[in-house]
Amino acid sequence: MKRKTSLLIYYLAATALVSSAALAEDKPVAEQGAAAVPSEGQTAIDIPPDVDGAAQAQTGTEDKPATETLKAEQEKAEETGIPIGKSLSEEGELIVPEEIVSEQILNDIELGIGYVSDDAYKFGRYNGLQQKGPFVIGDIDIEAFYEDGRFWSVHGTNLGLESRFLRLEGGVQGSYKLFLEYDELPNYRDNTVQSPFLGIGSDNLTLPSVFDVNTNLDANLNSFDLETKRRRAKAGVSFIPRQSWQFDVDVSHENKQGVDATGATIANTTGSSPGFIGNLTTAYLPEPVDQDTDIVNAILRYAGDDGQVDLKYQMSIFDNKYNSLTWQDPFNTTAQGSMSLAPDNEFHQLSLTGGYVLPYNSRLTGMIAMGRMTQNQAYNPYTVNSNASPSALPQSSLDGEVWLTNAQLKLASRPTNSLRLNAELRYNERDNKTSVATYDYVLLDSDSFTRTASNRPYSYKNNRINLDANYRFNAITSLRGGYKYNEMKRSYTDAERDKTKEDTLFAKWKVKAHSTVDVALFAEASKRDGSDYNSLVNENPALRKYYLADRDRTKVGGSIDYMATDKLFLTARVDYNQDDYTDSVIGLTEATQPVYTVDFSYTPRHNITTYGYYTYETIESSQAGSAAGTTTADWQADFEDTFDTIGIGAKWADLGKWDIGADIVLSKSSGSSEMIDLSAAGAAGQYPDTRTELTSVKLWTDYNYSKQLVYKLGLWFEEYSADNWAIDGVAVYDPLAVENMMFLGSETLDYNVYVITASMSYRY
Repeated sequence: MKRKTSLLIYYLAATALVSSAALAEDKPVAEQGAAAVPSEGQTAIDIPPDVDGAAQAQTGTEDKPATETLKAEQEKAEETGIPIGKSLSEEGELIVPEEIVSEQILNDIELGIGYVSDDAYKFGRYNGLQQKGPFVIGDIDIEAFYEDGRFWSVHGTNLGLESRFLRLEGGVQGSYKLFLEYDELPNYRDNTVQSPFLGIGSDNLTLPSVFDVNTNLDANLNSFDLETKRRRAKAGVSFIPRQSWQFDVDVSHENKQGVDATGATIANTTGSSPGFIGNLTTAYLPEPVDQDTDIVNAILRYAGDDGQVDLKYQMSIFDNKYNSLTWQDPFNTTAQGSMSLAPDNEFHQLSLTGGYVLPYNSRLTGMIAMGRMTQNQAYNPYTVNSNASPSALPQSSLDGEVWLTNAQLKLASRPTNSLRLNAELRYNERDNKTSVATYDYVLLDSDSFTRTASNRPYSYKNNRINLDANYRFNAITSLRGGYKYNEMKRSYTDAERDKTKEDTLFAKWKVKAHSTVDVALFAEASKRDGSDYNSLVNENPALRKYYLADRDRTKVGGSIDYMATDKLFLTARVDYNQDDYTDSVIGLTEATQPVYTVDFSYTPRHNITTYGYYTYETIESSQAGSAAGTTTADWQADFEDTFDTIGIGAKWADLGKWDIGADIVLSKSSGSSEMIDLSAAGAAGQYPDTRTELTSVKLWTDYNYSKQLVYKLGLWFEEYSADNWAIDGVAVYDPLAVENMMFLGSETLDYNVYVITASMSYRY
């Protein structure tokens, strides 16, 4: 409806200067009144309207009987072929095209059936097409408006799949609006996993009564799927109590259920050890998932001529049905371990945002928000090992409390037609008020390995400044540049670095080198440093964590847009990013990322469009370490990941009653690493390379049986393959490969799938 209205406005605006003359020419001179006859030496367009004459003509028309007037209009319509109530332009065409006036709002209902050729978990991970067999195609988009302001609409996509979405909406324009929403989102991770555990999907994993990992593991393996599904229902209402005011409130409930995977370890030795401990048994476990999240948003809005203000309240409550996960040790069935899962928590926030128009084409916007997070889930015991003698917990729960403060102030100005200025200040604070306690905990459910540790409430203050200016020198040249400042102050126990700051300068130059060529060059340089680095206990003092380390970052690039003809458009772009960790001896030391992209669009005819693109990207990084634990690196690892992506597509419309199209994507990636022994050249072992390939082909055709009815056919072919040494050929348990560690036996999820669809779309 909005599109139709906009087109109508455009046509009326374009014909406003000639509409009066056109309307007058449609009537005989006698009906136009005396004022329509120009005097000597004066044209009709020069004569101001004669009010009395116009009134007389109108009165004369009103004196006629309605049946006589209607009959005359019908006869005229039959003679001229012009519908009743329509007027012609000077060229003899309808001022408003007939298709715009007569065509109603387009509602669309699509219904059909599709078929998936094979089971493919990875292919259907998020779209719900993971199983072989038929599925229902169902999309709906309906809206209705009435003269009294009432309206309603229904919008739904993928209604026959597990990725469905449906929204119902209705109300009275300018008064209120109600809506209901429901959507689902699956996450099918893996259907090749196996485990000997019983009770998969619960919080207590046990083993068969007679189980021996070395003799009968294969006989006791159970297949299961790693999958979760989110289901969300949402409802809301919006009121406009008076002009310039609006109140919105919505509530949603989301449930996530399924089975995920996690890793856990048990220490099967006794005694004490100051460092790493041996005889550990590790197992990947099926983790149960059943979580609820409830969210409430309430907003009071005011919008005036020069400014607006929003006052918003947000609430989020998370409830995990499973507080812990207990499992039996597959390598020592007399031992048992337990671990905590995500705790229940709440979040509440109140925020105020606003904007105001200032002189000199300027606008000031701001925001301030305060939020509070709490977590008071009851602690689980230190251990479920009955042989251990743990100390008492210092308190029954964390009683966690974190306050968040966010503020933003932004000024955007255009003092002249050639100059644009922007200035922005941001402040973010996390104030963790959780009390500090000391815990004498049992390490990894062992008999007597204990440690003493205190929680480290994490707090920080973050200040950011962004300044930029854009100046247009003339019609073909402009320059944009600016400065960014980012300061982080951390406040918590044993903080590795109390303060870091980063300064960034950037610029972008654009020029129209030719009427058909646009060129852009851009560059950015930043430097991060800060206070002294404090290494943690049991960490190499030369180690620098990459997100805290000193870093010099450089970004450069350029692009060219070339309009070869009015039908062919070409683009080329190059980006190069480099990070240099200047003070890191142990850890990530450098990284580079060049990206090259070319694309085109070609329209050989008005009803044929084509496009294509190619992207090549490389990510290279280098990491250093010390096996001896000294401050001098004795090994180095160099990594290289490459990505190639090609895409091409075309659409041919109005081929008789047919529309056809195709989209093709080819993507390849590879990963390689080189391990270097700095103390003995050539002695380091190497890891195999990794590889992925994806081919996706989509073909479709629409047959426009009528203006309302369209038949659709589609074919989607997709093939995926990968080589990953960390997954391929890794058994659930192989003592010759990794002792005392149980995996899930995952396999690379290669697939080769066809999806065929046939549907009917009805528009009215």
